[in-house]
Amino acid sequence: MSGKDPHYTRLNLDGAQRRNRVKEMKVISSICPGCSIGCGLYLMVDREEKKIKLLHRKNSAVNEGKLCTFGTHLPAYYGREAQKNAVGGREVEQKEAVKEAKEKLKGMNPDELAFVALPCTITNEEIESFASLASEFECENMSFGFESFFRGIPEAASYIIERGLPFSEVEAASKIILFFIDPFVHYPLLARRILKAKKNGAKVIEVSFARNERGIADETALVDPRDMEVERIKENREMFEDSLIIGELTPYTNPQFLLLMLWINASTSSKLFLLKPFLNSTGAFLLGGDFYTKRKKDLFEIIDGIERGEIKALYLLETDLAGVSAEITKTISKLDLLIEQNAYRTALSDIATITLRSESFFMKKGTIVNIEGRVLETGGESEKGLRTLESMGKGRSYEEVHEEVKKRLGLGSTKISEFEVAIKREEKSFELAEPKVEMEIERAEEEGYFLWYKTNPFFWNSGGDMGAIKNFVEISPWAMRKLGLFRDDEVEIVQGERKEKRGFKISELPPNLILAESKLSIKPFKGLLTGVEMMRADIKK
Repeated sequence: MSGKDPHYTRLNLDGAQRRNRVKEMKVISSICPGCSIGCGLYLMVDREEKKIKLLHRKNSAVNEGKLCTFGTHLPAYYGREAQKNAVGGREVEQKEAVKEAKEKLKGMNPDELAFVALPCTITNEEIESFASLASEFECENMSFGFESFFRGIPEAASYIIERGLPFSEVEAASKIILFFIDPFVHYPLLARRILKAKKNGAKVIEVSFARNERGIADETALVDPRDMEVERIKENREMFEDSLIIGELTPYTNPQFLLLMLWINASTSSKLFLLKPFLNSTGAFLLGGDFYTKRKKDLFEIIDGIERGEIKALYLLETDLAGVSAEITKTISKLDLLIEQNAYRTALSDIATITLRSESFFMKKGTIVNIEGRVLETGGESEKGLRTLESMGKGRSYEEVHEEVKKRLGLGSTKISEFEVAIKREEKSFELAEPKVEMEIERAEEEGYFLWYKTNPFFWNSGGDMGAIKNFVEISPWAMRKLGLFRDDEVEIVQGERKEKRGFKISELPPNLILAESKLSIKPFKGLLTGVEMMRADIKK
């Protein structure tokens, strides 16, 4: 590593100094929280100054030592400002903050209370404890971010949403359909598996708005972003026969689009593999219990409930809602009570009624379930976050909660091993009526533009010195000529009163398409595309 990198400078020592420094460091076998793949790695933590050095773990069953750009930036990710234990902005001891939080929750009407935890840096044990805590306060308004997708589908199809597939099935596939997903951007470590499949003779077809620049596909079925051509996809469903369809399910996915993917799966001899953006999404599905079938509100309904004044108190666990919606701070400020439990400070920390400090993910003791169904140990030794939850709830020990997790996952006395896919998926047949997919997109004018987010680990996990974030948009040569752009100019993207300036890069895209890999202050349409306007920004020299 370069000595210019601030995360590695302290370790560029030699001789006796280096040997002494290594003795002061602790090596942790950890997991990257960037996405649902769960890549293994080593972290060397300087006990004295809390500096972190990342090392590749070649014997990891998931990624064999390989990491994407987000994974290599983990030292910066873990270098963010730590959360404080505070009540009303006043720093206090954790016991006082926890006691105050418990008393405040007891005073709330259960219908006016909500619990939200996006399953990125929370363990299975914390999910079990969090769900239990919500039950203790008789609250049914709880979200892990995906509840709405279980509506309107046959119960027999829910396993596809809940569980992924072993990557060995990707490598063994004879035909792979990339359904509006760019593996090099969305899930970089998935691309390695697809390339292995191609080496074994697999044919790769992408269904997309534009060809993948890296050329991973043998064939591209282009879809016009102006009308989505959903009917054309349905009419050509024979293309999906005998294939492995790989798509993505995020909080922004249109439920109708999910129905389209499930219908194609049900009406052809294909398998559907849905990637998720959050590390422990599978664990949340399996341990969230009845909240996915009997809960009252999902994530966006909770936000709308806060906006309308129906929900007056919110408990956030390891979740930065400002990362989901740029305008969330204004909505959250309407709450009577906001409790934020997190390892790091977020955009909401300054307005939170009570903040509770958790440990960083790599320090946690616990387990997660990756997209393949592997149960992975997080590698840390701290029980701080779990103890905080349990001290307000049932008061169980880590061992008791862990045993309950194993029981609910169906593991029993099975020894946890990263080299086995413990949570297996059993394919089922189900029927689904042909969906009427209405992908209407609002535009300010007939020749408006469409914003297409290519989500990726940086998209969901920002903060710190994450220098690899692409703070520019990609546009077509046609758009450059139409707007009269020159090198070093900026474009302004507009949606109603929302405006944002960005640099640009020219790519082979359809004329009206804008591609972004970082979140803009644009409220996303619940689909793949968002209607916007774009113009040349005035640059002040």
